[in-house]
Amino acid sequence: MDNNKPQSPLSTDIDEKLATPAVEANDATEKTSETVDESPTSPSNLSAIDNQKLSTHFGVKLTLVLVFLLSITAIAACAWIWYTLQQQADTHQHAQQQLSSQTTQAQQKQQALSSALSQTQQRLKTLESLQQNDTKAYEQLNQLQQQTKKMQERVSVLANRSPNHWMASEAEYLVRMAGRKLWLEKDPLTATGLLEAADERIKSMRDPALMPLRQALVNDIKATKSIKSTDVVGTVYTLDALIAQLDELPLNRAKAQAGEDTSKTVITDSLSDWQANLAKTWQEITESFITIRKRTTDLEPLLAPDQQWYLVENIRNKLLQAQLAVYNYDQVNYRQSIEFATTWIKQYFDLEDKGTQDAIESLNALKTLSIENTTHHKFKSTKMLQQLITYGELIPNEDSAL
Repeated sequence: MDNNKPQSPLSTDIDEKLATPAVEANDATEKTSETVDESPTSPSNLSAIDNQKLSTHFGVKLTLVLVFLLSITAIAACAWIWYTLQQQADTHQHAQQQLSSQTTQAQQKQQALSSALSQTQQRLKTLESLQQNDTKAYEQLNQLQQQTKKMQERVSVLANRSPNHWMASEAEYLVRMAGRKLWLEKDPLTATGLLEAADERIKSMRDPALMPLRQALVNDIKATKSIKSTDVVGTVYTLDALIAQLDELPLNRAKAQAGEDTSKTVITDSLSDWQANLAKTWQEITESFITIRKRTTDLEPLLAPDQQWYLVENIRNKLLQAQLAVYNYDQVNYRQSIEFATTWIKQYFDLEDKGTQDAIESLNALKTLSIENTTHHKFKSTKMLQQLITYGELIPNEDSAL
């Protein structure tokens, strides 16, 4: 073994124990030698020395065996302790891992429970909403059943009525169509004819109880006839024709009138006047390089091409505004737009042209058009006809005016 290697405490104790019997043996040897020296020749002393050596040698061996057993026992104990501690560490680590895994599983289960709880609450809300909807649907179903029952009763009543009911339905349809013609299409003439046809249907029923209804129809017919009809479609078409004609109208060009040329010379046919004629011809040739003429009329500057385009577009815009005013029954803006267009055509276009004259004539005719909106917005006979169709008779307690 290496002497420089540090010794453990256990080996130190073993060395001390081994050294102690050796010291004792040395002491015994010294004593024996002293005894031998005292009596070296005595037989008893020799046997005692041998016995003492044997006992000392046996004790040393026994001590070595005990020390070896103790060393083995200590090493085994240390190994067992280390193994036990290692097992405990592994067990602790495994337990910690299991605890961590269980904690994670518990958190996952908690999240799953929270999600399930949230879904359950959402389902409860959905069920409550469905229950409310079912309640409303049940109420609506009851209402529909009641309405169906009433409709069946009305159908039964209608089935048992006389054929005059169908004539009343036809009269109500004619009055409804008259309202559409009057208020949507602005056609009072056709509306009047439809109202008169409805009155004929009621008249053919020959029921004295329907006299208030016939009186209401007569009042509606008079009110419709009093409406002055405005030919909106014809007016719009006339304006469209004028708009299309604008590009063909010639612009006004002022024609200047030259004054009489008093200095004009006359060449005679006589041969004797050849000198005078030659002088006059030479004078005309020399004077033709510079010509001065006197104008007797005022000249207006000619319009540039872009100005001509703006002029035509402005007139077209005014005619389009007139069309819009016709649709809106705006008398003021309609006449104002027509007057602007007429003034510009008279000022900037050739008044001697036939197309310009026709355009001005059409604008003057359109200017006199009277645009009036319909003030009659309801028929008095409408509600009475509805009562007659629904109940089979007029109800005197209710107001018959719509």
